[in-house]
Amino acid sequence: MSGAGPTERFFLDWPTWAGRLLKLIFRGVRLRIVGEPDLAEVGPIILAHWHADDLCLLPTLPHLRADILVSQSRDGAMLGRALAVLGHQARRGSSSRGGAAGLLALKHSLESGHNVAFAADGPRGPRLVAKPGAFYLAAKTGRPLAPLGVAVDMAFTFKKSWNQTRLPLPGAQVVIAYGPLLTWPREAARWPAHQQSHLLGAAIDGAVRLAEAELARWRGR
Repeated sequence: MSGAGPTERFFLDWPTWAGRLLKLIFRGVRLRIVGEPDLAEVGPIILAHWHADDLCLLPTLPHLRADILVSQSRDGAMLGRALAVLGHQARRGSSSRGGAAGLLALKHSLESGHNVAFAADGPRGPRLVAKPGAFYLAAKTGRPLAPLGVAVDMAFTFKKSWNQTRLPLPGAQVVIAYGPLLTWPREAARWPAHQQSHLLGAAIDGAVRLAEAELARWRGR
């Protein structure tokens, strides 16, 4: 990189700067986390949330040091650099390419004592329709799954993106709610994919409702 010009250096390093900028933005956000389990007691968990909440969750939960599944593309490699700035680690793979390898990597993460995280409707949607990966991993490993919901009162929405990602604005109130920890028997890994997806999506939607109710109480409504 030493021979690269300023523009090329910025392009190569923009994920690092994006991660730092996101951390800076969140210094001006008011945050409330409800229902977080005692990980010292529970051990490593599987976190599942909607893709639109990535920018709300990544900078607010660095203490979880989650291993996160990203695509095997060049974009995935760049995203991995931003995740490192935010305290997380990328695991390569996706539901569209290399999915089995990605799930195996996350299984190894859990066995090593790391938390893992899924954007359940990624990598390309449809929006708010869960894929079964997180459910399947929970059933295969016996590790608890924690559905995550987010509510925010002021945010910029990237409306041209398929997932409608939200970026909280300075001064925003943000609530992150954990739904009840869920476990399934190993045989649940053989349930039909649509059943796994339905149960996972319903759990995340329940966590979103918890976050929205807490935000309403916080704002005195």
